[in-house]
Amino acid sequence: MPSAQPPPILASSSEPSYSPITASASTNAEDRHDRSSSTPTNSSRQGGTSERDKPRLTEQEKKNNHIASEQKRRAAIREGFDRLTELVPGLEGQGRSESVVLKKTVDFIHEQIEERKKLIAEIERRGGNIPENLRS
Repeated sequence: MPSAQPPPILASSSEPSYSPITASASTNAEDRHDRSSSTPTNSSRQGGTSERDKPRLTEQEKKNNHIASEQKRRAAIREGFDRLTELVPGLEGQGRSESVVLKKTVDFIHEQIEERKKLIAEIERRGGNIPENLRS
């Protein structure tokens, strides 16, 4: 059974993002100097600061990033439900009960699928031809 690891913490767009590095991935100037010239080097570390020079996030910064990410996720869900209430007939002006919005949306989509099938059948009954890629 794979070990459970916590999900990665995402930084908000206004805060810098830092990732911890493993000991095997870090090198210092002495290690690079001791290597032969045939050893490839990481171009991102040449001429700049290495990843180890970047400060790690404090627990409070991690918590703040998590809170900001969760708020952003919830806002996106709210916007999606608000958009559905604009698109699905019968949802305008009602409260935003997510279960009602989802049920009426599913019902509306089923109605649209049935209407589409009827239109295809009517076109074919009148001698029209519907390409196969437009049938599904």
